[in-house]
Amino acid sequence: MGADFDMELLLCALLFFQKGGTEQAKLCHVAPTLFTEDFAESHFMASSDDPDKPYKTFAAMMTALVEMHERYIDPKSPEAKSQQGLVEFCRNMSWETYKKMHNKLNERGPTLFDHPFTLDELKAAAK
Repeated sequence: MGADFDMELLLCALLFFQKGGTEQAKLCHVAPTLFTEDFAESHFMASSDDPDKPYKTFAAMMTALVEMHERYIDPKSPEAKSQQGLVEFCRNMSWETYKKMHNKLNERGPTLFDHPFTLDELKAAAK
């Protein structure tokens, strides 16, 4: 199991309840997530001497989330179609690109969790 095991567990539970007949509206709301780390306040700090370890970990988690998306979301569904560009952008993103994007987005200040970044903003930050 990777660092994304909790997301996988949640998706497995979601499938369990879907198959059990729970109506979709009562199950969940899905929103994109950008993984960041604030070294001063984080409870998820890397236990490594490698200063890039958090970026490597989060980039790997993003790749795993894309793989889960492709496993659990029907590719013909409106949800999958609406996120196709984001999935293609995130698929196999290197940790170096992830770090560049993260650091560029951090220039906005403490707004990473309350700003709905567009795909164009993410792409521009990754350049």
